[in-house]
Amino acid sequence: METPIQTPTSGPPVRTPGAFIVVQDIDDPCVWESASRPWELLASPLGGGPFRNRKHALVTPNWLLYRESFLGSLHVQGMSPPGMIGFTVPIRLGGRSNYWGAALHEQGMPATLPGALDVRIDAGQDHVIALMRLDWMREQLAPLTASAIERCALKRVLPTVPRERRILGIWLKHILDRVHADPRMLAYPAAVDALECDLLEGLLRILCLAVPGPSLEGARRRRSGFELAIEYMRAADLGSLSAPALCAEVGVSQRTLEYAFQERLGTSPMEFIRRLRMHAARRALLAAQPGGATVTEIAMTLGFYQLGRFAAEYRTIFGELPSVTLTRHRLYADASLLV
Repeated sequence: METPIQTPTSGPPVRTPGAFIVVQDIDDPCVWESASRPWELLASPLGGGPFRNRKHALVTPNWLLYRESFLGSLHVQGMSPPGMIGFTVPIRLGGRSNYWGAALHEQGMPATLPGALDVRIDAGQDHVIALMRLDWMREQLAPLTASAIERCALKRVLPTVPRERRILGIWLKHILDRVHADPRMLAYPAAVDALECDLLEGLLRILCLAVPGPSLEGARRRRSGFELAIEYMRAADLGSLSAPALCAEVGVSQRTLEYAFQERLGTSPMEFIRRLRMHAARRALLAAQPGGATVTEIAMTLGFYQLGRFAAEYRTIFGELPSVTLTRHRLYADASLLV
């Protein structure tokens, strides 16, 4: 019998509490029950075939994300994790799999709030499961948006279309693969914060939630929200800044801030924050002393946890790779027109 393995990160010591990766390869349903916490599960094998569960997980302070596959069929009952909302993104669905006695909803993803669980998992199933802390989600989102998501989860389906669901599954698999291949990013709190916010943004992008149109948003409120947001950005830590947190700080909905930034800058708040981070990264690279900070350290400190994507975007914007900028003679000095 193979037992679960918790894999420590390599590289610098992890400074972000609760951020690590896990690899499990289990061939006994009872061991799988114990290894599946924070779920409380009772697994009943179906049929006489062998059982095997393989899992690659990422744990952060506010998310638990994992991909798992099954050899053998199970009827799983129990309780979903307290204080968390969860959803399943099927990659390869077993022909007889069902959730609370119903087949997969064509216009959504199976979802759960804390409560009872009743699922049949067919042999050959492969899926990604995401768990997010409810209190963190409520802090990040406007109340109407958070309430809409919770109402959908109470009905056990988060609404989306099959194409968007597939896109989300591919993206989540990519995130898991990248972090498991190089978990050094977990040593950087800003990178972990950015990853958590990206996971929430990724979910919001594919959900079909009823949201108010621009005609319902007051021009004065948009202008005030934009001005407050810009002032907040001036003093904020760019590495941990996110659009949902920005909305919470300035007291407007995410939709209001989206309209405000589109009207004034022709872009979204998150894209503007990303531009600020990219230019801050270039200044840091230009200011770095020989033998000092590395590209990885600078990128991770500013919340760029996908280094390949960072390098490609950096080159598109500035015409050279960040490693080239770092090896130049020191060109940048911390100066200002105002003394």
